[in-house]
Amino acid sequence: MAAQPLQTETLLRAIMRVGARQGPALRRRAGEWRDRLKAWLRAPGTLPWHLFLPPDFPETQSVEWRSPEGEAGRGLLSELPADARRSSLRAWTPAIETLLTVAQWPGRGRGKLAQALPYLLEDQLLMEPEVLAFSYRETDLGIFVAVTAKERLAAWRAAMDKERLSVSFCPVTLALPWHPKTWSCRFAEGQWAVRTGIYSGFGAAGQPAYPPAAFLQALDEARAQGAAPDSIILFGGDDGVRQMLSDTLACEVTRDRRAIGEGEAPPFRLGDTGGAVSATGVAAFRALRPTLIVIAAALVLGFTYTLFRWVSLARQESRVEAHMTALFTKTFPNAPVLDPAAQMRRGVARLAGHGGGGRESFLSILTLASPALASLPHGALTRIDYHDGTLRCAVRVGDFNALTALNGRLAQAGLRVHVTHVISHHGGVQADVVMTRVSP
Repeated sequence: MAAQPLQTETLLRAIMRVGARQGPALRRRAGEWRDRLKAWLRAPGTLPWHLFLPPDFPETQSVEWRSPEGEAGRGLLSELPADARRSSLRAWTPAIETLLTVAQWPGRGRGKLAQALPYLLEDQLLMEPEVLAFSYRETDLGIFVAVTAKERLAAWRAAMDKERLSVSFCPVTLALPWHPKTWSCRFAEGQWAVRTGIYSGFGAAGQPAYPPAAFLQALDEARAQGAAPDSIILFGGDDGVRQMLSDTLACEVTRDRRAIGEGEAPPFRLGDTGGAVSATGVAAFRALRPTLIVIAAALVLGFTYTLFRWVSLARQESRVEAHMTALFTKTFPNAPVLDPAAQMRRGVARLAGHGGGGRESFLSILTLASPALASLPHGALTRIDYHDGTLRCAVRVGDFNALTALNGRLAQAGLRVHVTHVISHHGGVQADVVMTRVSP
């Protein structure tokens, strides 16, 4: 996790100002928030420790380190403080070991880009592409690339693996704070590091008495392109070095006493191109062990609860099925038990149809026919029979017109009507009216 100390201090001061305006109670609460925030920022692993590798590392294993609180020290890797060994480390590699450049890539696809980078940068590489590691970041301005020799990366990583340290590598060029329209530079251990942009910069060997030729050439090219910096910020130098740069480069140079390496996480993690998990990976796993244990425990508990519920539901299903079988056997003693649930539904439906239930039952058809039959004169309905969804009524009406009107009223009620056995006599017309439900 990355954080910016200046922003943090601004946040703390804002908390105190709000508390001061709102009275003693809120002032005390603001103080508590400030203390909690500081404690959280100082918690192990919250902010990275910084390692600054010398140019001849790992032949010389004496490194400079700095804690998240700003406490600095120097010594062998084996002498790192215990907190540093338990935390994530950010190793700033010598600037001269990494080429920072930009490539234009008109194509699409990360896999193809990784294969094309050696050819896109062919004119800038001093070594064969097979021995170089390419780390890159895609932006609207192009593909920014960091190129480092695999042999150097392997040597740095082997030294860290030997001490079982969790380390990410980044060129020290990008440790220099940077602002638009400015360049940042620093001289340390015989090397100049110059940062010219958010992803760009270079390193060169030299002396503190004068800037290297690469510095002068880069500044001349920027001026020719109209992209010269308004000023240059010097980190880690004294007023003599600042004055020398100002006179030599013909540019305003200011000093900045802040420590380098703070701010946002670096855009490149050198060597993040895949490969086997080494001791560095083991150290990272050890740092994540508590979180992994919690996740594993949650998975085990979730699986156990699911298994318990499954067994409970299985037992409940067995009890319900046994009860259903017993109920079916008692209700239908002569029927074989095959599927008690389905057989029970069919049997109940059959009984309901016989007893007046269901869509085509006696009660259902009679309910629809009742308004029409009730309009008949007293004694006109002489007989009603029902069988298997069919209702048969014997009626006696005055004439054929009355019989036709009855048929019409029954049809409007949603019944299919069929008239049979029509007999005409002196007292009127006698017929059988057969009714069934119209299919939905």
